[in-house]
Amino acid sequence: MPSFPRETREHLPVTVNVDGAVITAGVTFAISDSKARPVTFTAAVTVAGKIGVFIENLGPGTYNVWAKVTVGIEQPVINCGQFTIS
Repeated sequence: MPSFPRETREHLPVTVNVDGAVITAGVTFAISDSKARPVTFTAAVTVAGKIGVFIENLGPGTYNVWAKVTVGIEQPVINCGQFTIS
């Protein structure tokens, strides 16, 4: 589980897999408290060819990263893992 200081603004690359295939387009992300469900999804941020989210303006705690694949008739939401803020 990656850990970041609360003062950081850093890109967290996220790999999104659906049925064994890595998805790199048509993906939005949400960050939620580790005990909460995702609410607001935003566009993926691409840095050095890798999609992910920016970690910024979060208080200390553990958070989940969620991905929603928005291409096609189905729109799966995937829990992509956790990170901590100290």
